[in-house]
Amino acid sequence: MTNNLHGFASRTLLGCILTLGIAQAAIAVEIHSVVVDRSAQKIVVSGSGFDAATTLKLGGVDLTGITALSATQLEIPFNAEVASALFTRGSFKLVADGTVNFSVYVSEPVVVPGPPPPPPPPGGTTCPCADDWNAKPGLLYEYSAYCGTYTDGTQVGTYGYGSNYFIAAAFDPNNIYFDPANPGNSISYCVLQEGSTYTVSEPVVNQAEYDDCFSWIWQKVCF
Repeated sequence: MTNNLHGFASRTLLGCILTLGIAQAAIAVEIHSVVVDRSAQKIVVSGSGFDAATTLKLGGVDLTGITALSATQLEIPFNAEVASALFTRGSFKLVADGTVNFSVYVSEPVVVPGPPPPPPPPGGTTCPCADDWNAKPGLLYEYSAYCGTYTDGTQVGTYGYGSNYFIAAAFDPNNIYFDPANPGNSISYCVLQEGSTYTVSEPVVNQAEYDDCFSWIWQKVCF
């Protein structure tokens, strides 16, 4: 009888310890602050017990693949799950382990960041527009173009225009952005615009390409 009572007491004590452990784990997570950092495209959560958290929901959407940076900091990158949760302006609940929640306000929807732009082509030593420019000798060999050069910060450029065309090249070693849909919005480029239409447009990705475009324009259009 004594052994049975001792066994019962031991099991009861062990059950109490396990129950206490589960209860402590359930209340271990605390959320103190939430910052929506749009420039870094992430949500920064501060609090405690994040290393013990097992589930996380935002606006009712399960967040997967989130790893705590530490017990006191959690970062949630903008992704499809976050975008589906924060789809409009308003307040949304961030819930950890089904019980701990914090209200998150966003002034506008979170948009999933697009894929990074493709790397620029390796580039060469000749003007990427030269062949297309050469295909329009009747247009370019007017010898009546008004030409010029300019410097804007680290960007350099040259241009010429005649009665019905505009030809130009520009290059910035710190910004080789090129917009094929709107070449006029580009930073490093060569173009030919006839009327209101860009009939030739290519990215310029290094100094050698720009130098060759510069020489082409000044040798065949401006002089």
